Amino acid sequence: MKIVVLTNGSEEDWAPALDAGYEVVFASRRRGSSVRVTEDDVIGLAADADCLVYNVVPRHLLQSLPQLKVIVTPYVGYDKIDVEAATDAGVLVCNTQTPANASSMAEATITLMMAAIKRLRLRSRRAWDLTWRDDGTEQAVLLYGATVGIVGLGAIGKSVARHLFGWNVRLLGFTRTPDPAVATEFGVELVDLPTLLAESDVVTLHVPLTDGTRGLIGEAELRTMKPTAYLINTARGPVVDEGAMCRAIRENWIAGAALDVFNQEPLPAGSPFLSLDPNRVLLTPHTMSNTDEARKVNRRMVVQTVLTALEGGVPETAVNSQVTASWPRRE
Repeated sequence: MKIVVLTNGSEEDWAPALDAGYEVVFASRRRGSSVRVTEDDVIGLAADADCLVYNVVPRHLLQSLPQLKVIVTPYVGYDKIDVEAATDAGVLVCNTQTPANASSMAEATITLMMAAIKRLRLRSRRAWDLTWRDDGTEQAVLLYGATVGIVGLGAIGKSVARHLFGWNVRLLGFTRTPDPAVATEFGVELVDLPTLLAESDVVTLHVPLTDGTRGLIGEAELRTMKPTAYLINTARGPVVDEGAMCRAIRENWIAGAALDVFNQEPLPAGSPFLSLDPNRVLLTPHTMSNTDEARKVNRRMVVQTVLTALEGGVPETAVNSQVTASWPRRE
């Protein structure tokens, strides 16, 4: 069986698969260690593949991969894979969720949160510019005693709550599948979204991108927030209406934001985000959760997920496990 790896990986990572007799094909490396592939590259490498390790698989591309049995993305999010098309074709889709990934994302979220509310960029620049102390108009927010609203209580949202435990903050949580036991365990008060937005000093987003969450935070939601509040988005760009987000900053509906994800990545040169006040809006290039430790754990889990699936098992991270009951056998 053939496995095509179009994300970062090495023969050392994939030694268990190679030792088991699988053919493993890697994409050529360009721009340092990054992998850059076109759809033609994918088709050329994976037209006869049994498994594809990649994160961008729309329906039309899937139709060009007739032997495929399994798609594994090395990330938590799988919104760029057409799961419905994969299910129709009998292709199993799996993502990669590890405790290290959730902790890394939670740490990144809290880093952005603290940098935003403490006006870290502005204060650092004062030191570099030798202007030193401010005039008292750029006050930071005290997190102690503040209210943090967590939108989405999956693995990452719960990890954020766990990391904030003991900081003497009030934690509010909104989820479409509320579990009182989880809320109790992590010290989160479950509320509806309008209440969370209205009462929180910091709102942090941790929902997957679905039809139900696209545009979840729009003009009405941003206007519901306090004018002193901050929005943190490390989930997916389209969860927030970017036009409304820019107006919220320019017209002072909210105090600031920290954004690691965007509708278009990388940000285009003409992005309206680039014209916002950099002292109020932190922009990072969807890399805040990247750590060597989490990357290593993810790679091991990707390999194990692939082997489990190709050997006939159903990985715990399968998102459409129902297809295995009628898997096409393309030996």
